Amino acid sequence: MKLADAMALVVPAVQDLKRRSQRRRDGETRMNPTLVALRDDRVLCVVSTPRLEVSLACAPTLAIGLQPQLLVLAAQVRLPGREATQERPAQPAGEAIAYTTMNSRREGALAVQPYQVDDEGEVRFGRPEKGQPHDRQLLEQLAAAMGHMPLDPARVAPKQSEQTPRAAEAAFLPAEQGRLVIDAGTARSVHQKVAGAGGTVLYLAASGAHATRLLAHGMPQELLLEEGRELG
Repeated sequence: MKLADAMALVVPAVQDLKRRSQRRRDGETRMNPTLVALRDDRVLCVVSTPRLEVSLACAPTLAIGLQPQLLVLAAQVRLPGREATQERPAQPAGEAIAYTTMNSRREGALAVQPYQVDDEGEVRFGRPEKGQPHDRQLLEQLAAAMGHMPLDPARVAPKQSEQTPRAAEAAFLPAEQGRLVIDAGTARSVHQKVAGAGGTVLYLAASGAHATRLLAHGMPQELLLEEGRELG
């Protein structure tokens, strides 16, 4: 999956989260740091928490359980002002969304999207541009997460209670069914990790039928969102 194609999927979802943050009733307008996992050329799972370190700590679990093509950490940042040089244009000081990305080959990148909030509270986004990280810590942590060996959906054993005499003869579930078990377990595990910190987890089912199969394999109803519906 090309980075430009991935960003075309991630950026609209993150922009929607930022717009929602401007309408919070508690007066806080800062967008929660958000970790997005992509697989099969679509957004698969979105984890948002109030603290960057908590969102980032979910990266190994998502990498191991979901086997994503790409992980993207989106966070609100403050851009310093910068005068124009021969190498780069001037940059006014202001707010932006920073997208730190890492693919399955552990190739990382950074994009920065400036925005402004008008007098009515509407968010006006600029175009995401390639950035140069001053601190590579986030890239290194995402690379470490993507370096983990993912779980193999073809090596998932059926629960003892689900075994029939015929099923007991087979050591593992079919890979398609194993994928559902792992995805449901991963989303559930991440939810347990972030719930106490005020975080949220959303898993985007590819269809209504996909959602039904996930529920049958242990996916909590409150974590499911059918693809095409708005986040949040």
